[in-house]
Amino acid sequence: MSSNVLVLDLTHGGEILAKEYAQRGYKVTAVDVYHTAGQDVKDSLAMCGVEVLNEAPERSFDLGILPIHCPEKYIGKANLSKQLTSHEAVGQLASFNFPTVEITGVWGKTSACHVLAHMLVACGMKVLLHTSRGRGIVSSEGTVVLKDKVSIAPPAVLDASKLDLDVDIGIFEVSIGGTGLSKVSAITSLGNNYPIAAGTKKAFDGKVQMISAAKDTVVYPYDESEIWSQYVPNGVKSVTFGTGDIKLILPDKLTLGKQVPVTVDTPEGTYEVKLQSSYLVPSYAISISTALGCAYALGLDMNEAVSSLSSFNGVPGRGEVLREKGWFRIIDRNPGVSAGSIAWNLKTLEDYYSQTDIGVALDPVNAKVCEKLDLADVNTLLSSDECVTGQYIMNMPGFETPGFRRIDGFTDVRGKHNVLMCFTKEGYL
Repeated sequence: MSSNVLVLDLTHGGEILAKEYAQRGYKVTAVDVYHTAGQDVKDSLAMCGVEVLNEAPERSFDLGILPIHCPEKYIGKANLSKQLTSHEAVGQLASFNFPTVEITGVWGKTSACHVLAHMLVACGMKVLLHTSRGRGIVSSEGTVVLKDKVSIAPPAVLDASKLDLDVDIGIFEVSIGGTGLSKVSAITSLGNNYPIAAGTKKAFDGKVQMISAAKDTVVYPYDESEIWSQYVPNGVKSVTFGTGDIKLILPDKLTLGKQVPVTVDTPEGTYEVKLQSSYLVPSYAISISTALGCAYALGLDMNEAVSSLSSFNGVPGRGEVLREKGWFRIIDRNPGVSAGSIAWNLKTLEDYYSQTDIGVALDPVNAKVCEKLDLADVNTLLSSDECVTGQYIMNMPGFETPGFRRIDGFTDVRGKHNVLMCFTKEGYL
């Protein structure tokens, strides 16, 4: 048994891991590699007997723990006999007395978790739901909020495992990879395989852990099968979506403010359902497909699962559609706001809804978000799109940036466009 443990990074849940190892009798050294930990965090660690440093010491350790996206340069001159990612450590430390689902991916993982929770509740279950929007218990009686601001770094799964909860199943949004604890391990998408760990690794290096550590069933996009299938462990089942086991078929043209009729093909049969107009349905296609794949993997009655989508109203602030007098406002508030996500939503409005007069308002808030919004990239995107007829920066007094007009809020441009898209970069990772 390892007795001397080095935990790197107190920004992404390292304090949870450090305390857990200390409580289990290990000698623990925690390193605040980004120098972001508050004194309260350092004091609470010290009270647990954890040594807190700003850089790794030149010593030997039996075990080293660091997030998959933490550059290994922070190990410094420390010598590690064994090394684990935070995901792997949580997989060894945590346990649940109910089945869990873990969902990761570049796009749509928060919404996928909420869609799946909606389906499970419709099937009579009580659900522990943990996403970047918060942690709560969802049932037919509503939602009980346990914590409104949470991390989706893997140590949050360990934190949740300490709770004494009366639920039937847990759903966790997990950043970059998976812990191997779940009955169903799902990837919404690899996307552009963005660089992590200061460019020394790619998103793939984290997400492949979701597949290779799976114990029961994996869910992933059919068009990424060549990437993931080779890493599926023997005996683990696979469910694909897109053009695979689960197919979500949308009409070619839609109208803002009107319900969307869709067809869902599954191995159990073909179903039709009308989706609400309160969210951008095409932008949820990956999320809904992922959730349906998880529902099938869990053995839910697919007719019941698909039918439940008719009462799903979207996730507040995630592609939320609000009808104003003669125009529409669309709200997207999440950590993943980027030039890519904005382009995706614009393409949805232009291709499906035939919109040609779109205003884009940005609120580039940065609350514990790892990647800041690159306004230059966004400006390049918006300036080249003929359907974008206005670019705005909200809530930034005295802030000027090329290509954008500063406004105090969306009311400053109320009714100036057929559609005003409001993006806020915020959240906890």
